[in-house]
Amino acid sequence: MISYLKWKIIELDFLSTTILTNGWVGYSVWINELTYSKLWLESEVWMFVYHHITEWNQSLFGFIDIEDKKIFWELIKISWVWWKVAMQILSLGIERLVIAVQWEDNKTIEWIKWIWKKMASKIILELKDKDFWISISNSETMTKATTISADLHSSIKSTLTNMGYNPRDIDRLLWQLPEDIKEAWDIIPYIIKELS
Repeated sequence: MISYLKWKIIELDFLSTTILTNGWVGYSVWINELTYSKLWLESEVWMFVYHHITEWNQSLFGFIDIEDKKIFWELIKISWVWWKVAMQILSLGIERLVIAVQWEDNKTIEWIKWIWKKMASKIILELKDKDFWISISNSETMTKATTISADLHSSIKSTLTNMGYNPRDIDRLLWQLPEDIKEAWDIIPYIIKELS
């Protein structure tokens, strides 16, 4: 079972790469667009691999981060989610996917090719209580996403809810605020515009 590859990239496109190991064996590995964007200027790679074996063939799926590999494994266990859909979901990036799952943001998941409304709801339901979200959501990346205080968050949410906006949509947008928007007089018009 292959779980890790290291050495030279000898071929690379948007959906796959070929890795030549130091044993002079070349492995074809499926990747997604996000992984491609991290590899296209590199000549060498260290890649976690999910080795998928069936009665008819074998496939390798490559990931720069171990958490991506873990999430891929959980995704392909969900009904209707085959490997190509799972790779597209991971193209969202860990941070965006975590936020979508935690705030039950179906629209972000539905944006992905081949996913419809019922399928998006099922994916969120299946992933929401997984243990790996704990380590991811406590990471430095997720910490950076929290740009306003709890009091300001609560105040803005209360104001916009009284104006008739959905509390869940408000929470989602407050969680994803651009770094340069930090004051209430900028945040409220920004959220109203996004929800209009």
